[in-house]
Amino acid sequence: MLMDNIGTIIEVFAEEDTDIIQHVDYHKTKNYIYWTDWLGKITRTSALSKLLEKTHRGFDVDRVLLGDSGYACKKKLLTLYLNPNTQLNYQSIDDNKEVIFHREVGLYSLGFAVDSMNDYLYWSNDSDLMRSNLDGSNITPILNFSTNGSVGTLEVDSEKGLIFFYNNIDGSIVRCTVDGLDARSILPSQWVIDFSLDRKDQRIYFISFNSQLGSITYNGNDLKINRIHFWIHFSKLRIDLSDDYIFFSDYRYMFQVIKSSNYSDPVMWFTGYEYTLKDIKFYDSTGSSFCKEYLAINDEAKRSKDYLIHLSSDQAISDDSLEAGWYRPVSANGDKMPISPPGRTLPTFEDGNVSREACVQTENDICEESIDIEIMNCGGYYIYFLQETPSNSSFCFGSGPVVCPVGTSSETGFYPGCSSFYPMPYVSVAVQAELLEGSSFQIPGYDPTPSLLPVYRCKFDEGTNETYVYDIYWYINGFEITSYTNIQMRDINTTLLKHTDWIDSYKMNMEVQCAIRLRYSANSVPGPLQYSANFKAGIFPEKYDYTVIEGDSITISFKSTVPVGCIASHKNIMAHCDQSLYVFQPKKNPNVGSCSNNIAIKDIIFKAQVCSIKFGATDWQEEKKLDVFGFSDGLYNSGDRSTYIRLSTSAVSAFNEMWQNVQIPDIKVKVLDRDASMTNRLCQSVNDPHITTFDGKYYHFMDIGEFVMYRNDKGPYWVHALLTNCGFGWQGSACHCAIAIRSRSSLFVIRTCKSISRTKKELLTTPVTKLISCDDNDLLIDFNQARNEYKVTLPIGTEIKISMSRWSGFIGSVTVKPSIYDINEAKGLCGVPSVTKDPSDDYTHRYNGPVSSDQAFAKSWRITQAMTNEQLFVDEPDFIKDDLILNLPNNPTSTNNSTTFCTCEDQADSTESLDDFNTIQCNLTESTGFCSSSQQSGNHINSYSTSCPISKRKRRSLDYSSIVRQSTADPDDSDDVTESQPLVFDEDMNSTDVISQTFRNGWTADIAYQTCQEALTTAIPADVYSDVVEVDVENFIQSCVSDIEVTGDKSFLTDTINAMATNIMTEISRNESLFIVNTTDGSQTILDQITSKLCINNCSNNGVCVSGQCECSNGYIGDDCSKDTSTPPVNISLPAEGVCITTTRSCKKTNIYGDFLSMEVWYKIRYFKVLDNSKLYSSNWEIYKAQYRNMFMVTVDLSVSRKNRSASGPTMAEGYEITLSNDGTNFGEEVSILIYDEGCFSCNSSMTCVSLEICESTKETQENNEDSNTTIIAVASSVGVIGVLVCVLVLLFYLKHKHTEEKSKVGVYSCSQHESGKNVDNDMLSNTTKPFRENTISDLDVYFEDGREASISNFENKLPRQNHFQNN
Repeated sequence: MLMDNIGTIIEVFAEEDTDIIQHVDYHKTKNYIYWTDWLGKITRTSALSKLLEKTHRGFDVDRVLLGDSGYACKKKLLTLYLNPNTQLNYQSIDDNKEVIFHREVGLYSLGFAVDSMNDYLYWSNDSDLMRSNLDGSNITPILNFSTNGSVGTLEVDSEKGLIFFYNNIDGSIVRCTVDGLDARSILPSQWVIDFSLDRKDQRIYFISFNSQLGSITYNGNDLKINRIHFWIHFSKLRIDLSDDYIFFSDYRYMFQVIKSSNYSDPVMWFTGYEYTLKDIKFYDSTGSSFCKEYLAINDEAKRSKDYLIHLSSDQAISDDSLEAGWYRPVSANGDKMPISPPGRTLPTFEDGNVSREACVQTENDICEESIDIEIMNCGGYYIYFLQETPSNSSFCFGSGPVVCPVGTSSETGFYPGCSSFYPMPYVSVAVQAELLEGSSFQIPGYDPTPSLLPVYRCKFDEGTNETYVYDIYWYINGFEITSYTNIQMRDINTTLLKHTDWIDSYKMNMEVQCAIRLRYSANSVPGPLQYSANFKAGIFPEKYDYTVIEGDSITISFKSTVPVGCIASHKNIMAHCDQSLYVFQPKKNPNVGSCSNNIAIKDIIFKAQVCSIKFGATDWQEEKKLDVFGFSDGLYNSGDRSTYIRLSTSAVSAFNEMWQNVQIPDIKVKVLDRDASMTNRLCQSVNDPHITTFDGKYYHFMDIGEFVMYRNDKGPYWVHALLTNCGFGWQGSACHCAIAIRSRSSLFVIRTCKSISRTKKELLTTPVTKLISCDDNDLLIDFNQARNEYKVTLPIGTEIKISMSRWSGFIGSVTVKPSIYDINEAKGLCGVPSVTKDPSDDYTHRYNGPVSSDQAFAKSWRITQAMTNEQLFVDEPDFIKDDLILNLPNNPTSTNNSTTFCTCEDQADSTESLDDFNTIQCNLTESTGFCSSSQQSGNHINSYSTSCPISKRKRRSLDYSSIVRQSTADPDDSDDVTESQPLVFDEDMNSTDVISQTFRNGWTADIAYQTCQEALTTAIPADVYSDVVEVDVENFIQSCVSDIEVTGDKSFLTDTINAMATNIMTEISRNESLFIVNTTDGSQTILDQITSKLCINNCSNNGVCVSGQCECSNGYIGDDCSKDTSTPPVNISLPAEGVCITTTRSCKKTNIYGDFLSMEVWYKIRYFKVLDNSKLYSSNWEIYKAQYRNMFMVTVDLSVSRKNRSASGPTMAEGYEITLSNDGTNFGEEVSILIYDEGCFSCNSSMTCVSLEICESTKETQENNEDSNTTIIAVASSVGVIGVLVCVLVLLFYLKHKHTEEKSKVGVYSCSQHESGKNVDNDMLSNTTKPFRENTISDLDVYFEDGREASISNFENKLPRQNHFQNN
């Protein structure tokens, strides 16, 4: 579209299909408009010319170009729109569209620019810069940029002959010539979004991701940065310039700011609600036919004002017969006519056609004669209306020296002094990296050998005639670094390029080039320079753009083109010399969270032991490989993820200083989502139980015992369920009463039942949970107190949710959400998750493979009494015992040989311990990993006991019996007592009676179905979730009907609704797009909206639903906020029937069982003593807040209320009366805890005590004191013996080594001083060496196999002399 200077749309030139137009540019003189699209096409239209011809009579001449009148038009803004919602009629103008380039295999257009002076199109083909004619013909690659990055947005300055482009890999701006030569980065990584050229001031204006607008000169100098002070979508931003203004567009809006301002006062130039802006260009018409119709004065460089003619050997140019007309000079020296003397000005574009006097300058006068000419600025070049001149005179254009003609040469390569008498031989020239021998250092145990330093040699064939002398020139990235002239062949080693020549200005991964020229003798006329090819010096990956799938891997290969230096040239020492490149991921988007669903948010990880790759002095020519894995984040990503790998050298040695601050372009890795293949795939076992497999098979299984729900041998990872009769007289029912989860060597168990029976239920007062774990990386457990739900995350990202049923005391449902690492690996009652959702193999029998009978399949996964090695509900499972033996001290099989992955998210610091750094960065054993989500940070589990049979965290020597029992609430709390009884299996377990089910209590199949359907669809309407998740509601209805058939009532209905809500929440929490897409009104995300409708009974209208759980209003509690806080907790009882014996417990606190509807529970307590079987109260009632543990248990502190008072008679026992409340005001029934010493008294819960004849506590105390004294004496004796042994060993060690050589450890060398205190040879070793830290010779810290060490002092005495590196 074309808009005028006030934002009004004048015309639509072309309208493309949805979301394809990308870049636009135009030809300044031929009135072509070009654009590219997503499909890679290049299209042009001549509609602009047609429009100007059609409308020049209908518009004011100040606003549009009038034919060939020569008047300039008002400047216009050329913009591209995506998807205009209104149909615009552009009549026949569209007929002028012409596709000049169609995408081909491996060839497509990205960035795009038009060269109006040379009539070329330039465009990027990812790693290549392409050039073609204006009609798309003669496509030629002019620059291969693959080793340095990827070519993005382009801009061309035709007059300067320069192309500028954006490097997609590292966010820098690169400059090269219009022929693709001399490519160099002029703006280091600023993560530029878009940029534009100010051709008048020769500056580049750019906008970056960090809300900054900056500018820099064409040469990369004078960087200026300003922050944008107004809101704009920076990720969609486009920028272009006029003479005085900067224009921004961000898809919807266009702003204008004054170029010279601080950008704080933008003008809303255009609002395109019905359009989407994709690119903008400020259209600057030249407005004159003369700028199109002229004669060219080509290749007449001698018209330069700086050319000095030699009349004896050169023929002067004369324009005395020049025909009058418009001429355009085209020369390497430019097209500007000199303006002084006598002092004139060239016109600006706005000046149009101007008249000037051209002076004929002679030796007598600077303006002896004048000629009238006309000059026009055509926007990038000048044209001149010239006429004949006086005899032997000519017009001058351009400035600067004139190159010698072909076949001649001079000292400078320019006039004067051009001669044809110089050496003619062609010489093959190449840059060669090699090692220069330097001084030798004395290293004990080795003969002195020269040290080695990497340098560059200009290698060429010297030929048979050795009488020549040579000039050597060195270039880095196209810039001359140093040169050597008139060098004899015998002195050619003095021309080596050393790091001290360039280290302060350039970084490795640069292009090194040399050139030579030959002379017959010193100071004679040299031949032309003969150049080598560019030598890429550094370490280079195979490419800079990779793609990896989550869970899969790619290998990135690196090659070095430069050898590694070393302190010595002895092969054994060289084997220890290397240079490390540290691998890390620069943080491109700090706003992305680090954790979701307890799965870490990462992109890639590395299969390695350390975050580095090493090139050694002996193997530097070998390829080094980096294995990169796509990290599974457990999310269905809204798009592919991208990250970058960066390599750096945090520390170098004195012999490898050239590697300091190496600048390897970032390597881009795109991560393709694989987690989405697990969409709508989870296994769920509900109520009594009804099971849905991973791939959607649905079946009922009501059997008793221990069964394998899920098993993946990769870890191994197991989930076992324990089923028992549901009670209530429900014949043939089976409910989950325990779940056990094994993750590698750790075990988590939650159990609610005392026994397993086919005919009855026996439940524990409160669920018992325990964790046996010695490795924090084995599993992560969260407890959602509001939902009464445990969530266990395995290292492979598999998630197990265990929902507790408040009303029944059983486990209501178990949900297993598989990860991509379970595909074709998991098995059990949950079936086998296939690559696609294929249920055909879900009924995979443990021994017989896929079968058709769901019951035969399910029963095959029973854990029988004979399978002792697989039982998880015993006190100490076999795998715990086996692991204990494997990890005993000095057991050779205890070494951990598992695969290690490194995140390498941070850059190694030069002063940081590498061991500590790699321990933190390299601690994963899977290509995914869990974390603690912030939303669950407050849901700590503090209701289970945990133990570790041996400390594998520290791998220290411990006795076999070193087993520590601790509680997550308090590691050494003897009062954290729960009713943990051994599991009993009833004799009826082996019964084979088949119990038929039938509806009763007035229920029928139809009534049950109608009731269940109405309840489920009302509780969770389909419109809440149907657009984002697939839920088989029919399965939940059938589960509900089956439960009614067994129970004769709706007891399980609430648990069924909860299971359905869990199903939905588990799925939608994986859908990343729901996190980032807001509702229509923008008030919340789609995820928040859905989860706000998944609460039970809609929170009874007494609270709000947030993330699927109720936040009750004041005065209400309960899972659905249906209970009043004035109602105190019920079913209150104490462990051990309220008796606490001081010889086994500290009796400072106690757990209390009950039914707790709120996490805020108060307790009222008062202290009493038992004297002669009567209570004496020693305190008043006091109120405190209890510690909530789970919905069936709280913990109260007893010591808060104890107050001693004098009383007559012996105190036989003491205790506390306790009552609980949900609001701190209304308290319920009282319970009492009785505390006594069983060595002196015998008491019962009825507060009756009897004194024993002998008080055993006093006797035991005396015995304990005696044992303590004995222990102290034994320990003291042991310490003394050990001390003597240590002294003897030290003495023997000293005598052994007193007269031997110092150990062969080369100390850390600072590379700045030697024994005399003078600087080391500054010609070879720079003063910028960083502190060292690495345990390799690259840091001069050498370890040898024989264990000998050399002292630092001895080594420093042999540091290099001032001239230790000689060029010989």
